[in-house]
Amino acid sequence: MLRRRAKSLDYMQRLFDLGVVYLSWSIAFYIRFEIFDGTNGSPFFYFNFGVLLVLTSLITFKNSKLYDQIRMETISKEIAQQIKANIIAFMAFLIVAFFISEHRLSRIMLSMYIVLSTIGLVWSKVWFRRIFNRKAINVVIVGSGEVAKAYFEKIKENIKVLYWVDPPADIPSDIEVRDVADFKELERMEIDGLVIGYDNTEAEKSGKLLKELAEYIIPIIVLPDVSFARVGYSISEFKGQPLIYINEPNIKQLGLILKRIFDFIGTFIGGLLISPFLLFIALAVKLTSRGPIFYGQVRMGVDGKEFKMWKFRSMVVGDANHEGWTVENDPRVTKIGRFLRKTNLDELPQLWNVIVGDMSLVGPRPERPQYVEKFRDEIPGYMIRHKFKAGLTGWAQVNGWRGDTSIEKRIEFDLWYIKNWSFWLDLSIIFMTFFKGNKNAY
Repeated sequence: MLRRRAKSLDYMQRLFDLGVVYLSWSIAFYIRFEIFDGTNGSPFFYFNFGVLLVLTSLITFKNSKLYDQIRMETISKEIAQQIKANIIAFMAFLIVAFFISEHRLSRIMLSMYIVLSTIGLVWSKVWFRRIFNRKAINVVIVGSGEVAKAYFEKIKENIKVLYWVDPPADIPSDIEVRDVADFKELERMEIDGLVIGYDNTEAEKSGKLLKELAEYIIPIIVLPDVSFARVGYSISEFKGQPLIYINEPNIKQLGLILKRIFDFIGTFIGGLLISPFLLFIALAVKLTSRGPIFYGQVRMGVDGKEFKMWKFRSMVVGDANHEGWTVENDPRVTKIGRFLRKTNLDELPQLWNVIVGDMSLVGPRPERPQYVEKFRDEIPGYMIRHKFKAGLTGWAQVNGWRGDTSIEKRIEFDLWYIKNWSFWLDLSIIFMTFFKGNKNAY
């Protein structure tokens, strides 16, 4: 059957890709030290690092979900995913190598490796895709739920739907519709999957079908309705009991580790580089208005834990500085403070919050506890944003939703960021902050 064949191909491709990684590393070593220099270049040292690179790639490729049994994406998207996963694995390898070895790796060799491995892995993806697609994938869909419609939209280009039982009203006219599914016929046909797709409101229909199918050897795919999971979900098992975790960010533990390493190293190095500039701002704040240089404000962070977030003081000190968001031409803002807020420079002391782990470079902006209590009952999904570590900048901020703007839109963008997090998205937001991060900053 195709599903068994597909599973075997998945394992073959995993092994083949790891072979490509190590072979690319070995070829890069040979070219760099045997052809260019004519020296052996400490082969034992480099080959040991090749093993580390293979392990890093194995973990990263797995977490990037490159090896699904049924390919539903276009080949161009699969190639893009493979290239991205390879670069992430390479960067993770460099970080680990930096901490465990005092010797520098050849930059020429590293450059050759990333080029060779990318070419090899892309070729592997195309080759295995061709093998996989030699036989058509056939499924039967049962169900009228939104989950079934969403599934069909994703697989219609790559998988053939033999017919649909109890479909929604708006399916394409070229799909055959039947009143019931003949389970014995499906057994003989050896289809690749009987897909059951009902929403939670019709869960009893799924239960009835599954009870009937218990006597048949048909591969069954049940589409869970997780429309209420705003930022993601995960499925695991505890002592044989399947568990669905709702509204848990899909980011893997390795991703969290890499994010924290990037936060710490990037912030530490960046802080050292701009330390003279920070001192200049501190002096400007102190000399142009009465009051302290820094301003600490209690904010709510990940999992609802409160922390003190630091800024360069940009407002006057005294009774006039009452609670509330700043607006355009706010009289409470000092002259130097207006410039700092417009350029986001008042946020720079939060680099300390990133160093100590209260915040990340990128994430939903933290809010004051009193506003959290106000908005949690007014805005759907507001508290879910606290499932992720707060950030110095965020997806909502670079899209203009900061300051005195729509809270609903801000939460919408925050939840989208959490659900779609990737290392590349963080890098993009950091880049965008330098060009668009000052929108609606007063």
